[in-house]
Amino acid sequence: MFTYKDTLQNDVTIYFEKQNDEADDVLIIPRLPEGWLFTEHKIRGLEFPGGKGEKGETNSEAAKRELMEETGATAEELLFVADYLVVSSERTFSKRVYATKVRKLEIQADYLETSGPVILRGELSRFIQQPAFSFFMRDEGMVQIVQRAERILSNKN
Repeated sequence: MFTYKDTLQNDVTIYFEKQNDEADDVLIIPRLPEGWLFTEHKIRGLEFPGGKGEKGETNSEAAKRELMEETGATAEELLFVADYLVVSSERTFSKRVYATKVRKLEIQADYLETSGPVILRGELSRFIQQPAFSFFMRDEGMVQIVQRAERILSNKN
């Protein structure tokens, strides 16, 4: 377990074991052979794909759908990384984080609220702190999540 205040001063708790059957939102950390796959949100900047599940959708279904919608990628096996809880005066929510290797990447006609996929090479935990990344990608909790995702995916080789 890891607790901290994010950049918006919300209380955040990260759990490295599943907390509930399903979380409110999902986040996917995708890996291609040539690098890490991000999406470029039109307002926030570079970030991992993710979002809210639709009615009746499981977290894994939501993760696969969000990954496809925002990047055009198809996931291999979804690997649990963490659950986290954000307590905010505006919205308290839980998020399930998965890591996956990408099976294929296809160009989409529309990437919805994003400008589509961005592939970056290198050690993930070193470059997510850069200003081009979304503010929530740069918080100390994301560093913990990213390091765990790197270990999980490297163990799947």
